[in-house]
Amino acid sequence: MNQFIRNLQRALALGALSMGSAFAGANPGLPFYGYGAIVATPHYPIVGENTHIAVTVGNTGDTDAHNVQLKISFNDWGVTYQGWQEIATVTIATIPAGGTAVAETDHVFVTRTHTCLEALIVGADDNTDPNDDRGQINLEVINSGESFSYDVPVVNNGDHPVNLVVVGKCQARGADGSLPPGPCKDDVKQVQLAPGEEALVPVQIDLHGFAVGQELDFILDAFDMNAGPGAFLPNNHNHIQLKIVRETARHLKKKVLAQLNGLAGGPVDKNVKNQLNELIKKLQKTLDDGNWADDNRLNKNGGAEVFAHDADIARKLLEHMRGNLPITIKSAMDDAIRALVDSDRILANTANADGGNANRADLRDGDADREAGDYPGAVNDYKRTWQAATH
Repeated sequence: MNQFIRNLQRALALGALSMGSAFAGANPGLPFYGYGAIVATPHYPIVGENTHIAVTVGNTGDTDAHNVQLKISFNDWGVTYQGWQEIATVTIATIPAGGTAVAETDHVFVTRTHTCLEALIVGADDNTDPNDDRGQINLEVINSGESFSYDVPVVNNGDHPVNLVVVGKCQARGADGSLPPGPCKDDVKQVQLAPGEEALVPVQIDLHGFAVGQELDFILDAFDMNAGPGAFLPNNHNHIQLKIVRETARHLKKKVLAQLNGLAGGPVDKNVKNQLNELIKKLQKTLDDGNWADDNRLNKNGGAEVFAHDADIARKLLEHMRGNLPITIKSAMDDAIRALVDSDRILANTANADGGNANRADLRDGDADREAGDYPGAVNDYKRTWQAATH
């Protein structure tokens, strides 16, 4: 298995080197699968609000690239095939040799979901290498406790069977944000999917050896083996990227408390301020010492009330986000809710791990609700996971 991983890494490295080489003629592209090239503002789109999307396209050729057509699309969270929905096709008149240009568009998302963005070059007057024409970002930031458990959906949205090699790998970031060499996890699975079929790929990482606040970058790659020698090229490759932050449930709640205090003291009207102060009181109750066995575990007595308060806080903040507030305030509320839900996920996952990981269904349902934007539903799912593990 390790040799297979090394062969995959070698193939990817060779592909990356070929994408970075100079080409005779024009060569518009998005090397390295679009890492850093695709930027959405805000990063987590707010339903009904404008999201600005900017894509930097390079030209590694020795002549100017003209009439470069870039199709920008989105997809739901997960590693999927043929499931992209077009947002816009933008034409860049000229990209100078060795230079870059930016394609920009705007989009209003109508449903709350984690959004994967894809940029694909679909036309150009001259394009000497089509193998670097696709970029994609699927970044999800997740706070986790002593262990990390997640089920990543892999979906075949096409009309033909797919034979995938799914490779999961992660690296730990140091205090300075750098990525030291060497993975903290390697895992390879083969997945065969009929048209319309979905499989859940479990990801489990022990975080006991990592410091609180330390980040891990986890990438799950899916390679289409039906593509033969071209399996490792961007057009036959999808991935998701998870940034995992080692945290504690209690510390996350304290950070949310500080966020809510900041919002209540900011430029909001009196009615919103009063309601935020009520939510602050609820959150302060959840932080009472009597509720906690340690920073990642709740006592049986009082634990259910912590989840109940959190569900109510999430529900009220969502109501405010649907109102007529500035997008900066909505985005701050969204960050606060996600951190609060992550705190409850840590409590549920820790209790489940303590009990031998016997109950994953409600945990999985909570993850699905979280990504769909149903934060109160996610909290209630995590509550059920915690109750099943501790009672």
